[in-house]
Amino acid sequence: MKYSVAIIGTRGIPASYSGFETSVQETATRFVQNNIKTTVFCRKNHYHEYPAAFNDVNLIYISSIKSKHLDTITNTLFSVVHLFLNRYDIIVVYGVGNAVYIPLLRLIGYPVIAVVDGADWDRQKWGNIAKWFLRISRWFAVKFSNFYVVDNEYLAQNYQTLFNKAPIYIPYGANLEFSNKIEMLSKFNVIKNKYVIFVGRFVKEKGIDFLINNYCQVDTDIKLVLVGDNDLDIEYVNYLKSLANDNVIFTGFLYGAEYETLLHNALFYVSCSFLEGTSPSLLSAMSLNGFALVSDIIENKEVLKSSCSTFKVGNSNDFIERLKYYLSNSEIIEKERANTKNIVQNYYTWDKITDQYIKLFNILINNKF
Repeated sequence: MKYSVAIIGTRGIPASYSGFETSVQETATRFVQNNIKTTVFCRKNHYHEYPAAFNDVNLIYISSIKSKHLDTITNTLFSVVHLFLNRYDIIVVYGVGNAVYIPLLRLIGYPVIAVVDGADWDRQKWGNIAKWFLRISRWFAVKFSNFYVVDNEYLAQNYQTLFNKAPIYIPYGANLEFSNKIEMLSKFNVIKNKYVIFVGRFVKEKGIDFLINNYCQVDTDIKLVLVGDNDLDIEYVNYLKSLANDNVIFTGFLYGAEYETLLHNALFYVSCSFLEGTSPSLLSAMSLNGFALVSDIIENKEVLKSSCSTFKVGNSNDFIERLKYYLSNSEIIEKERANTKNIVQNYYTWDKITDQYIKLFNILINNKF
């Protein structure tokens, strides 16, 4: 092996939660293919089985205090303790809140790459103290890391302006190859092109209540399939279910063939987010499906690169108008799919994303930071 990389701060792999975990899984397996010894630290309470490796990526299971505010930060703390006792060449720290530990890692000689998510401090789930902590953590990520990575160009500009230190822009990626087991559709009581789909965590900034409320006002036999959940906020999940009518289907979290098949065979993907970075679900929709109707926040428009369609964020009339149009004009959608998939091929393949991380690794190794 050329050198060793340890990745901390996420729930771990195999991915079964969010974009961070998917990014770790896709890049870590490719690091190994490039002869880089790779270890991913996993949150022990997130898994029921504890294999030692996944696709030749080493896995280490670390405990945590499972609560909304302490789960991540305690897991990363215990991971840092492990890093004091065991040696790796490079550390990749995911999550802006985990950046407070970077000075400790640098103190014992580790080169560190910080991967900061979107404007996490603006998420509705956090109270004022947590938001303050996350804002302070940004400074730690920028000040003490060797490189800090952001997932969209708009956020990169904000960080550059605020801290006068250039970030590294590396977006999320998407897979061009996928499973399409159409017989699985019957499990969810849907038919190809007779449903639209949302994929994501059930958190307030995703605008899922907005989506359900407005979709239920449209007179259509096309279903709305919601793929996702939130086991840390059951009250909000139950609230969303209370808004739905018989045209809305909740699947829970899905991964692998079921997720890919549902996304590919939908008429299109829909999202009403108020806050995003580079949305992994949107990228997957662009790759696996080819058409998306999403809110016109700048991060979404940046990802789409003039493909697909947007509506005015939070504007029910505009959303319903565009929704009705695309539900009734599937031929417009079909014409757009090839263009959208070309954008993914040119900008967002996981191979391209992995290569950008490896370039950073090589700089760190060669310069002996």
